[in-house]
Amino acid sequence: MNRDAATADDLAGGRAAAILVDFDNVFTRLWERDVELAIRFASDPARWLRALSRSSTGEKRRWLVARCYLNPSGWVSDPGEPGGRLRFYKLRPAFVDAGFEVIDCPPVTRGAKNAADIRIVMDVLDLLDHRTRFGEFVFVSGDSDFTPLLHRLRGEDRLTAIVAPGGLAAAYASVADRVVGFNLLADMLDATNDDADVSADPESIGTGHDVAADQRAFAALVRRRYDDAKTALNLSALSSAVIEALPNAKASEWFGAVTFRRAIAGLALPGARFSQHHLWAEGRHSPPTSPDKLGENPDAQPRPPVS
Repeated sequence: MNRDAATADDLAGGRAAAILVDFDNVFTRLWERDVELAIRFASDPARWLRALSRSSTGEKRRWLVARCYLNPSGWVSDPGEPGGRLRFYKLRPAFVDAGFEVIDCPPVTRGAKNAADIRIVMDVLDLLDHRTRFGEFVFVSGDSDFTPLLHRLRGEDRLTAIVAPGGLAAAYASVADRVVGFNLLADMLDATNDDADVSADPESIGTGHDVAADQRAFAALVRRRYDDAKTALNLSALSSAVIEALPNAKASEWFGAVTFRRAIAGLALPGARFSQHHLWAEGRHSPPTSPDKLGENPDAQPRPPVS
């Protein structure tokens, strides 16, 4: 072998990989769903980093770059902490100890928006021109703003993976080679499990799962039911029919919309009106007579019937 032409994969015996953690994005989403898991994620990153080092193909990932982008002034509400806030700077040392390079990303706007996403994009573009050829980029983030970046990486013939605890936009998930969602992430963070297998869980979605195709099928099914309906549609019954036809729809948290009601609203069905439990076409269907009717008040905010 010509050593000058050898890739880092050849020399290191594993896939040269970079992992980039959008800390605020992932930690706050985990905190909203499961506080204990969020603490495990932040206090023992070495655990889930080890689990991720085993790829779905059995090939070992070698983390040549591991960076965590964190807002040192960020916080979440926690009555057990001084001032009722758990501040992110307290969680920084665990990532340093796990071998991460921590990049401080303080807020740059009055709305406390930090520039972590822009820093990540800039760093990835720099790594594309690095003398080491990185074969895979792993994004620990549910931020769909990275979708164009993943398209760029695919065009550069690089593998990509997403690790995120919440629903992902279909366009973001479908362009990745692999998606690790909440269930598998929880398994990797399990205090009794030091050997979580990323390839064993059905939620770890590979290229064989076409999220975009599922989203198109979802839109077609709902539109057909809506067009054929003679009366107002019961949202619970409709969601059950969708789940039966497309089991991955709910697992994806309704393609990033989080709730079934919002996923339907995103289809912009002509004349669609909603109540808490029903969907109907104004001018074609009679509004439901149940007490939850909200059709007369366009400013009313219906509570999503299905999560």
